[in-house]
Formats: sequence, structure tokens, C-alpha cells
Amino acid sequence: MLTKDMDQKCLRSLNGYRATCEILQLVPSVEKFRLTLRVIKLWARRNGLYGNMLGFLGGASWAILVAKVCQLAGIEGNLGSCVNLVHRFFYTFANWNWPEPVYIKKVDAQPYPAWNPAMNHYDREHAMPIITSSVPQMNSAVNVTKTNCQLIT
Repeated sequence: MLTKDMDQKCLRSLNGYRATCEILQLVPSVEKFRLTLRVIKLWARRNGLYGNMLGFLGGASWAILVAKVCQLAGIEGNLGSCVNLVHRFFYTFANWNWPEPVYIKKVDAQPYPAWNPAMNHYDREHAMPIITSSVPQMNSAVNVTKTNCQLIT
């Protein structure tokens, strides 16, 4: 396994890329996913809500949220227009029970550095856990504060 002996910093930087690549395998319609993601990211940028370093969501987090909506919509929901997925996106995450984590893929066997609020007290403090799909699973929205979570939702 390539990630076996990596330090935390290297692992986090590689994990985002790996998770983004894996997302395309986890959505019912790649075309609808990509178009919906473009709309959501444009909305986030125009509303000043884009940027992991600023305490908001970065590209990987927005992609995971859109992928979750595509999964929830299923095949039938992805056959309709992109407008329906955008509407479902805003409805879903305005009503999400934060800090309940968003998963697009659950992995049971996790190595130690994985996101695990049961074992790591720092993980319990995350305001908006959006969990990557690749192992080790991590919170892609670790920098989001409770105040910024309220602004986003």
C-alpha cells in the first residue's frame, strides 16, 4: 500500500486527490455530477463561501456533498434535469443534522490516522464533518468553524 508509511501531512495532501478520483465511481451519472458540481462551486464562489484556507469548504468537500446528493437521488433522480439536483442539494444540506458526518462510502477497517470521533477527541469537535471516500477516511472540512457552517447552510 502506497500510503502505509506516509506522515500525516503527506497523507492528507494525497488523500484529497485520491478521494476526488474515486468519487466518479460512486455517483450514478458522472455527467450530471460534474454539471451540478460546477453550479454549486460557482454559487459558493459568488457568495464568498469557497475556500478551505478561509474556513469554508474547498473543492473536495463540495464534490463530496454533490456526490452524496447524486447518490440520494439515485438513478431516477439523475435522469431529470440538473436543476432538480441543485434544488435537492440545497434542501438536503440546509436540513442536514450537523455535525452528523456526510459519507459517500463507509469503510469499516480504518488505520489509526483515519477520522474517528470515538477514538480521537479532536474529531468530535468538527463542526461540519464531510468524510473522504478513500482510506484512510478524513474530514475534508476540518477547517470549517461552527459559525461558517451556519453561513454555508
